[in-house]
Amino acid sequence: MSGLQKKLNLPIPKGFGACRALLVRHIDDLRRFREEEWSYESIHQAFQECYGEPFLVTLPVFRETARRVLQKGTAKENERAQFSQARSLEKLE
Repeated sequence: MSGLQKKLNLPIPKGFGACRALLVRHIDDLRRFREEEWSYESIHQAFQECYGEPFLVTLPVFRETARRVLQKGTAKENERAQFSQARSLEKLE
């Protein structure tokens, strides 16, 4: 069921913030799961199966952390796209 694989050659974070750090690392997987309409409960379970301890948080905490990671990731992508577009326009001038 998981559909999630550990990123090889990268250390697994520990302690406070490990859940968020791993969600950021797997933001593409997180987006794909949401696009495929996985429930946050199923996504939480997949991360628990893959990484264990960092995801021993309650579902509401996981849901809010995942939601914020997705929001921030989308905002950063929009910034990059706008910057790239502005640079392209500068080159045309």
